[in-house]
Amino acid sequence: MSRAPLPLAAHERLIFALDVLSHDEAIAWVDRLGDSVSFYKIGMELLASGEYFHVLDALAKRDKRVFVDLKFFD
Repeated sequence: MSRAPLPLAAHERLIFALDVLSHDEAIAWVDRLGDSVSFYKIGMELLASGEYFHVLDALAKRDKRVFVDLKFFD
């Protein structure tokens, strides 16, 4: 017998796209959203800016989940 999945809280279902060009702007959004968002998408914009890994580190320190979207041909 299979069980139905437990419903997720809203902050676990929402993925906020950090489509910005700087670490400071990305972290400003994360701090502004606080506990209302726990999942973030980071992509090509931050990779191209050279601040990609700094943002990944900052999100990890805040116990946030990350979806990495590095599609070149979309």
